[in-house]
Amino acid sequence: MLLAGLGAFLYGLHVFSGFFKRNNHKVKNAFAKIGENRFFNAGIGAGTTVAVQSSTATTVTIVGLISAGVMTLPQATAAIIGANVGSALSDMLLSLSAFRIRYIFMAFTFVGVLGKAFTKRNNWFCKASDLFISFGLIFIGLNLMRSAFSDNIHLTEFFTNMFEVVRFPLLLVLLGFLLTAIIQSSSASVGLYIAMAANGVFGIETVLYLVIGSSLGTTLTMMLAAIPANRDAKRAALIHLFYNLFGTILFVTLIWSAGHILIPPFTRLIPSLIWQISVFSVILNLTTALILIWLVKPLTALVRKIIPDKPDKVIDMEEILV
Repeated sequence: MLLAGLGAFLYGLHVFSGFFKRNNHKVKNAFAKIGENRFFNAGIGAGTTVAVQSSTATTVTIVGLISAGVMTLPQATAAIIGANVGSALSDMLLSLSAFRIRYIFMAFTFVGVLGKAFTKRNNWFCKASDLFISFGLIFIGLNLMRSAFSDNIHLTEFFTNMFEVVRFPLLLVLLGFLLTAIIQSSSASVGLYIAMAANGVFGIETVLYLVIGSSLGTTLTMMLAAIPANRDAKRAALIHLFYNLFGTILFVTLIWSAGHILIPPFTRLIPSLIWQISVFSVILNLTTALILIWLVKPLTALVRKIIPDKPDKVIDMEEILV
């Protein structure tokens, strides 16, 4: 049931993203009009990620836009920062899967199927039906993952025992990184953590390190997408890595050294572990964004030094004459 839920969730994300990708020419036009304003570019990155429910889809799109010459590196840097904030805001939505309102969201799939069955192909509602179906599938997948733990005591005990053994912070970060790298979606990872948290698999400190690792794991897809792309796309992928690496180092250091001071008031303010996960994801990405949004120019200068422009070939007249 866990794999079935994960499959439904990932497919829902895929269809949800595809609906907006079909209209990505509007995104290109928006970037062309906005210019180099870092806050507007970050806003577009965040808004796009919330809309498609996938920072991976946004960052891969950024690689394509840079390669096509539609977006400049400073624009891409701000959009990447915004995409990470948008991913955290999406995690807030996933937290609703633990409450009864999830049944309303799950019913959206039925509404979408009716739209496809009983409206004309060119009708606006028929076109929007994919949106309803995919949104409902996301919550159906989350509910199945949650049920997998509540209905299977052996699965719950396995993960509970594993996290009792694996307590070292860097190992937990590595686990979060690997999980996200494998399934190529930090939203799916966070959805899985929420399902585990709803069944008491782990405590707050464990899941904080897992969330940090998942945030870092999102960088792998963009790095892979940038391999065949041009130099600016590779630089953007490197900036994405630096952004998440900075946030990882900052928050691992804070929690590891001062967790006994910071975590108790946080848990008193937000008693539910499910909401603690999503709120922490927002704090992690928003704090990192508020620091690095002011360093767009230094970041772009740094990656240009690491990946310099290819020098023009100097023609040696002696070689030509010989």
